Amino acid sequence: MMLNKIMVFLILHMVIPIVVGTFPGKSKPSDLHEQEIELRLKQLNKPAIKSIHSPDGDIIDCVWIYDQPAFDHPLFKNHTIQFHGSKSRISIWKPNVLRTREFSLAQTWVVNGDWDTGLNTLESGWQILHALYGDKNPRLFAYWTGDTYRETGCYNLDCPGFVQVSRHISLGAALNTFSTYNGEQYDFLLTIEKDQETGLWWLKFETYLIGYWPSFIVPKLAASARKIAWGGEIVYYTSGRGTHTLTQMGSGHFAEKGFRKAAYFNSLEYIDTSNYPITPSPQNLEATVTRPECYNLQVGSSQRWGTYFFYGGPGRNPHCP
Repeated sequence: MMLNKIMVFLILHMVIPIVVGTFPGKSKPSDLHEQEIELRLKQLNKPAIKSIHSPDGDIIDCVWIYDQPAFDHPLFKNHTIQFHGSKSRISIWKPNVLRTREFSLAQTWVVNGDWDTGLNTLESGWQILHALYGDKNPRLFAYWTGDTYRETGCYNLDCPGFVQVSRHISLGAALNTFSTYNGEQYDFLLTIEKDQETGLWWLKFETYLIGYWPSFIVPKLAASARKIAWGGEIVYYTSGRGTHTLTQMGSGHFAEKGFRKAAYFNSLEYIDTSNYPITPSPQNLEATVTRPECYNLQVGSSQRWGTYFFYGGPGRNPHCP
């Protein structure tokens, strides 16, 4: 029986009023993401053998940042966004993922270029993907591509590219402590940041430097990124009967459930060209949710969490048949 692949994701648009630019791939984000996932699924790697016990924290899952709507103004066409990285706390959950090749993930993206001339991305977060790891545990992962997922790039250490330096944290490691509904909450601080002197893009888990991507593998990121994204998505397959999947996003509960029940990102920051972390205001964030009856999103701010969002959902339910 032929199965059709369906993607569902949440998008958090960051509107920055000072330095602005356009993302050339904006006209076809769904097509881009569809091809990205298809190409990445063809590069499945071996299961990891090391586990990480994450620090206490809070809750996570998806949101994808495209270029700002304000950038469509003709006066902005010759300006360029320049980012030197991203930081956020990502809570860890173990959502239900229905089939082997389906997945649910939460991650951050650092991006430059476009789909047609060569998208360059650095990506990291956690994912559940049985086809890749051989189980349904949340796993720390990294990914990169220098040519729109065509010939270069891979997960973790499956090809030359990412250079691991940590002896304590392993890419592909299982995150064995994860949040539970109304119970203990766990998260981790994830940072991708460019070193201005060396040009290396460093990946950090809490205070541990895991390793780095050299800029020559992603030449369009040699100077800076033009897009930063936080978020995730689920991918599922259907036989065409029209029913939505039971694959969950985040905690498997909607955003309005709040702390201890819904997933979130908190302490959102982007890193500017002076390598200074800046917290975006919720007023400068615009959300797009592809299936709000299945998964949703709520943005907020507080003194303790900075800018944050709750998100996620159960998938199929009475309002999402």
